[in-house]
Amino acid sequence: MSQEKIDAYKKEKSERKERIAKQKKRNKIIKISSIVVAVAIVAAIAGSIIWNNVNSTAASDAAATEVSEVVEDAATDSASAE
Repeated sequence: MSQEKIDAYKKEKSERKERIAKQKKRNKIIKISSIVVAVAIVAAIAGSIIWNNVNSTAASDAAATEVSEVVEDAATDSASAE
């Protein structure tokens, strides 16, 4: 081997640890960020489902209350008319 090839090999070998460390850090960051994004998506979906259920329950309760008030008013009106 020529001296140039030897020097290039030594330089590449000395930088290998740093390059591998950077790759490992990048992989960890990618894994963590993808987990965070996945959790955020699941939380958003679950939140929207819960929000829709709560609102529909509140709307049906309000509708039931309105119906019962109308029925009571009608009963009161018919009783006072007699």
